[in-house]
Amino acid sequence: MFSLTPYIAEYPAFVKQADGKSKREWRSCKVLGVTMVDEELHYMIEIYHGGTASLTTVDEIKPGRGNPL
Repeated sequence: MFSLTPYIAEYPAFVKQADGKSKREWRSCKVLGVTMVDEELHYMIEIYHGGTASLTTVDEIKPGRGNPL
């Protein structure tokens, strides 16, 4: 992994709706670095859910709303 100066971005998440279908929505995250997964570039991000934080990798992000860190 190569670390970056952390910045705010958004990542795609799929949310299950009441009718059973999935809907794609963009959620806020903090980008911490980049890494290779299966020979493809992925972003290492920190996400928050249920009052806890976790790290994960995603292959797509977009600039976040609000002030940069």
